[in-house]
Amino acid sequence: MKLDQRVTLKQLRALLAVADTGSFTMAARHLHITQPAVSMQIRDLEAVVGGVLVDGRREVRLTASGEIMVRRAREVVHALEMAGHELLTARGVAAGTIDMVVITTAEYFVPRLLAEFGRRYPDIRIRLSVANRAEVYQMLDERRAALAIMGTPPGRLPLKVIPFAPHRLSFVASPDHHLAGKTHIPPAALAEERLLLRERGSGTRDHLERYLKYHGVRPLRADELGSNSTLKQAAMAGLGVAFLSHHVFEMEEAAGRLVRLDVTGTPVEREWNVIVRVDQQVSPAVQTLVDFLQDDGVKLMHAKPAQNVK
Repeated sequence: MKLDQRVTLKQLRALLAVADTGSFTMAARHLHITQPAVSMQIRDLEAVVGGVLVDGRREVRLTASGEIMVRRAREVVHALEMAGHELLTARGVAAGTIDMVVITTAEYFVPRLLAEFGRRYPDIRIRLSVANRAEVYQMLDERRAALAIMGTPPGRLPLKVIPFAPHRLSFVASPDHHLAGKTHIPPAALAEERLLLRERGSGTRDHLERYLKYHGVRPLRADELGSNSTLKQAAMAGLGVAFLSHHVFEMEEAAGRLVRLDVTGTPVEREWNVIVRVDQQVSPAVQTLVDFLQDDGVKLMHAKPAQNVK
C-alpha cells in the first residue's frame, strides 16, 4: 500500500489531534478549524487507508489501524519539526517548540526555571503539561513529550536520565504540633501519628513507604488526601503529619505556617532528573533546555521564593 503521495499533513495532524484530545470538538479547537473540517480530514484519510481509523464520534476510540497510523504520524510530524529546528540552528538561531511534561511536585519550581529560560531564549516556545507519574510515563511512551522532569523514571522505556538538582523530602506539621521543635525524633514516633499521604503511585508516596518500611514503622492511622496542596492545607490545620518535597512547603515554612520535623533519617535525599527518550532524536531546542537545566537549574531553584502564601 503506497500512502506517501496521497496522505496529507493536514490529515495526519487531524488524526493526532483527535487521538490526543479524545474528541472531535476538542481537536477542532486545538487546530483552530471547524469540527466538520476535522471529520472530513479523518474521512479522507480513512479512504486512503481503506479502513476505519476512529471508531465512534462521541466516545472516540482508535482502531488497530488507527493506532498504527497515529504512531507513524507522530514520527512524520516530529521529523518535520526537527527539520525546521535544524534549519534555524544552521542559521545560528536557538528556536523551536518543546513539548515537555513535569511531575506535579515539579510545578512548584519549573515556572521559575522557564521564566529565566524564556528570557535567554525568546525564540524557543514551551508547551508545558503537569501530570501525575502514570500520565508522565504515558506521554513519554506515546512520544507526546520530548522531555520530562521527574524523580524516578519508568524502567520499561528506553530513557536517558540526566540528574540536574537535589530533591529533598521531609515530614512537616503545624507549628503547634507536639513534635514541632523537638530534635532527633526517632522514626518509631511516627507510628503514633496521623500520617497524611499522597495517592498511590505518586513518587512522594513511594518514597514515604520505603522510608517507613526501612525503619519498621507501621502508622496507626494514615489518610490519603491526594494533592500536595491538600496535604499542606491539612497539615497547617493540624490534621496530621505530611511527608512533602521541600519545594512544596518552602513558602509555608518561611511564613511560619508549617515546620519541618527533625525526624532521624530525613531529609530523604533524591534527585531531580531530565528525562529524554534514547530512541528519539533530541532537537537543538531540547538540547538547549537540557544544558540550561544542568548549568543553572540548581541556582535558580534555590532562589528565594516569594513570601505570599495562599
